[in-house]
Amino acid sequence: MTIGTLRHRLTVEAPVEAADGAGGVARTFSAVGEIWGLIQPTGGTEARAEERLVQRLTHSIVIRPFAGLTAAHRLRKGARVFDIRAIREDTPSRLYATCHCEEIAP
Repeated sequence: MTIGTLRHRLTVEAPVEAADGAGGVARTFSAVGEIWGLIQPTGGTEARAEERLVQRLTHSIVIRPFAGLTAAHRLRKGARVFDIRAIREDTPSRLYATCHCEEIAP
C-alpha cells in the first residue's frame, strides 16, 4: 500500500455493559482509540424493519492492527457507525487487517 491509502480517520469503540436495574444489561460504547483506515463498500440490501425500510450496507475496512480489537468493537467515522462482523489479518507479516463491517443506515 502507498502513503495516503489509509485516508479515513476512524474511532475505535469498545462495548461497555452496565446493569439496567431490571435484571438485564444496557450496552453503550466508549471510544478507546483512533486509527487510519480505508473504507471500501462491498454491497448492500434493503429490508423492512419496524414499519420502515432499512439499508444494510457492507464494507471492508483495511487498517493497521489495533491491539485487542475484536468483533465486539465497532468503528465510527463521524455519524457513520460500522459494526465489525469479522476481522482477517491480510498478510503473513501482519502489517494490515481487514474488518468486514455492516453499516445500518436509516
